[in-house]
Amino acid sequence: MTKYDALIEMNPEKVENLSDYISYCKYYFKPKTYGKIECYIVKDGRDRPVDIKENEIKEDFEFLKEINKEYLIQKLKKYSSDETTKDFPLGWLKNEILKENKKFKIGNSEQLADYNRISGIFADQREANSYVRKLLPYSFIVYARFSLKQPYFSKDDDEFYIIQNPVLKEWAFKVPMVRGSGWKGALAASFVDLLEESDDKLRYVESYFRIFGAGSEYVKTLEDSFIGRLSPNADIEQLKSKLIEMLLFELGIRLDKESINSIKEACDRDEIIEVIKEVFSQKDEVTTENSMFPCNLKTHRGRAVFYPAYFDCVSLEIINPHDRRKRAGTQPIHFEVVPPGTRGTLQIVYIPFDAVLHKEETMKNEAQRDLNYLLSAIEQLSQSGIGAKTKLGWGTFELEEKYCCVNGDLKLEEKLEGKGWSICRS
Repeated sequence: MTKYDALIEMNPEKVENLSDYISYCKYYFKPKTYGKIECYIVKDGRDRPVDIKENEIKEDFEFLKEINKEYLIQKLKKYSSDETTKDFPLGWLKNEILKENKKFKIGNSEQLADYNRISGIFADQREANSYVRKLLPYSFIVYARFSLKQPYFSKDDDEFYIIQNPVLKEWAFKVPMVRGSGWKGALAASFVDLLEESDDKLRYVESYFRIFGAGSEYVKTLEDSFIGRLSPNADIEQLKSKLIEMLLFELGIRLDKESINSIKEACDRDEIIEVIKEVFSQKDEVTTENSMFPCNLKTHRGRAVFYPAYFDCVSLEIINPHDRRKRAGTQPIHFEVVPPGTRGTLQIVYIPFDAVLHKEETMKNEAQRDLNYLLSAIEQLSQSGIGAKTKLGWGTFELEEKYCCVNGDLKLEEKLEGKGWSICRS
């Protein structure tokens, strides 16, 4: 009979928390040998199952203690003779437990509130208002509670897990989450989609760099090219080529023939800088004396800080790839996901730290555009989805409670007010 070692005593008799069950299978279930599950089945002379070794199987698999013998015999008959003692806990989880209850709570509302508090996520509008009052003028906080319309999945980096595709979890708390960097990347992609649909692309590009920063390969290459221009051996033609490539393909700006010719005909660095300033409407007052080209095109940190979102529920989804010839599923793939209906919080803090030397009107106009563009990107993202498998419709969500706490006189566009966004001023 197979015996097992237990690192820590656990009592998985009643499976109320999927995280505990998986922890049991992952850390505490350590068979010394991997036999066949059929070793617990008693067969007659014709090799037909007639009974089970009830005491032995319940001693080895404690989570079966509350299962009556008749039900257990019926279920074990369905398991393949190839099912091993190593795979049995996962098989039982998929086929028996999750068939009746596919949603499992992780912790409770008080614990989730603690996770949010530790991560700096505000509990209510009063806390957000109190915080934004301490920030620079025209700072704002975007705060929205949302409910998932479809499952959310983003693969975790845990290589040793009972389920093939575990959902991303916070390292310490082990609760499902959307990282702050995940929000940033998804919103940046939505921003680009809005940019392509907009007639005023330059405004969107400038706002994009202010909110998300500039650190892409194209921007870094361009900056290095400008710095390299100080060298007598620098290649001015390569610099012009990288500039046009970035403007057209990275930023999606429609350059007119005159602007392209101006770049191509430029003979030195100063002429290229003047062309860029014309394209981005950059004046001398928004650049420093030592700046070689507009501030927005230098690698820099964005003004927005993106916070994580935590969830308190997980479940399983199955994708079954089909063979085109046989028109049948080949092998089901299990995904641990955050199920539809689960609620979370989206929080973004915007601080115009790099605009303290700007004129107040310039600072206000920039924050005004950034606020409206960012909210439009959030609305866009709610329809396109966040995380993986968005092509299947996963990751979409509904914004339920949404407002902005503002330290200054900023206004929302009418279309955003019509969608339920409101401003709570400090």
